Amino acid sequence: MKLNSKSILAVVLLTLGLLLLLLMLVLAEKLLSIWHYLQQAPVWFWLLYALAIMIVALLPLWMWFKWTRPKNQSEKKPKIIDEAGLQQALETAQSRGIDITSAQQELDELQRRRQNKRFYICLFGGASSGKSSFIQALIPTAHTEIDVIKGTTLEVLRYQHENLEVTDLPGFDAIEQDHLSRLALAESRRAHVVIFMLSGDFSRSEMMFFESLKDWHKPMVIALNKSDRYQLEELQQIKQAIADKTEHKYPVVAISTGGFDTVIRKQPDGRQLTETITRQPDIAPLIRAVKRVIAEDSESLHRFRDAGMLMLAERTLTEATAEHNKLAAMRTIERHSRRAMVGAMASIAPGSDIIIQGAIGSQMVKELCQIYKVPIKQLQVDEILRAAGSKLKTSTSMVLAVAGNAFKSFPGLGTAAGGLLHAVAYGLIFNALGRAVLTTINETGRLDSEQTKQIFEDNLLGSSDKMAKNLAQMALAVKAKKSSQNSD
Repeated sequence: MKLNSKSILAVVLLTLGLLLLLLMLVLAEKLLSIWHYLQQAPVWFWLLYALAIMIVALLPLWMWFKWTRPKNQSEKKPKIIDEAGLQQALETAQSRGIDITSAQQELDELQRRRQNKRFYICLFGGASSGKSSFIQALIPTAHTEIDVIKGTTLEVLRYQHENLEVTDLPGFDAIEQDHLSRLALAESRRAHVVIFMLSGDFSRSEMMFFESLKDWHKPMVIALNKSDRYQLEELQQIKQAIADKTEHKYPVVAISTGGFDTVIRKQPDGRQLTETITRQPDIAPLIRAVKRVIAEDSESLHRFRDAGMLMLAERTLTEATAEHNKLAAMRTIERHSRRAMVGAMASIAPGSDIIIQGAIGSQMVKELCQIYKVPIKQLQVDEILRAAGSKLKTSTSMVLAVAGNAFKSFPGLGTAAGGLLHAVAYGLIFNALGRAVLTTINETGRLDSEQTKQIFEDNLLGSSDKMAKNLAQMALAVKAKKSSQNSD
């Protein structure tokens, strides 16, 4: 009998069927035997036996869940909430070459404010809301510029009054809005109490910034300025509307920071005279409200101020660290892309297997993870490199086309071929891979293989002409250097 594939398959299926039948018979015999013994056993044995069966049945499920569940390899670092921990973090960052100047300045400023033992008050509000006028009414000898033009106060000004140090902040809707808004928010976090100046009910932008301050649980007093321009009933309605919008959590006081009114008087002889009448300021309700807030719990105010400044210092350090890591990562990507280009000068076309340059790619991924202190395993690196190689199967022609077009921008060179073309192509590949790893780490805090593969493909298909031109220029420089060395 001549054997073929169908005959072999039939024999295999028949054998499997017989084995399965034998297994069922043996299993049935064992089950009947167990059932016979269980009928004679006490109840407690039944329960113990049932528990053992459940454990054995659930154990494989638990092991499967544990092995297949995604692990967060990069656990979030505990938040720094104490000064000693922050100082240690600054020293560690400095040893890595991170610029800690701004963060250290925050700590130095905290020490300065602790030593003078003043209470820091900051004026917060829109441009021309009356902040500078309030300062002049509080401290008549203070030299401040007061102008009806929106956005006149463009710098932080500090004034001392008794045991208070008052900071006049730029209006958050002034010129250079984004920069000044960040400046105002940061300074408010350094203060004990915020005075939120209004000239009427909350506007949309004022409400938005009020919510930002409220999220920090900063003690506030809301001052309704220009109250002398309202009738008593109208003034009460506005105060009630403000209190409702702030959920009655903050005192609302009506004040007037003074100013000037122009009055035209008609003389008996028919002539008209223009007079300027000074409106007397009335800021006493605001001063009393601020002092009440301070007197209620001054120690808590100091702790909240300290915590706010420590958080500012920590945020500044975090931003400096992120910038340092980003620059280090980009230098790493550029260095390994250059190495890959040099290795590709042997005119080997970038095919579907990136393992040709695997050592360089593996080292690049490991260094990027090391910069961000992300745990990594060699299996992950190998998986990413294999996935990157598979993506190149459908993208090689496109990458070579982009590389070829890059050389056309160099007059007299035309389209490069051979090693130069392949070098630029490999430069594009490694640049796309490095940026994919960097993006994944920044977004997830870990090395996610699947996300890295997707981003790598997007980066590769979206390779910019500018990047290709830069790599082409680098390839030409490398070739020129090698030619010079060979001629010597």
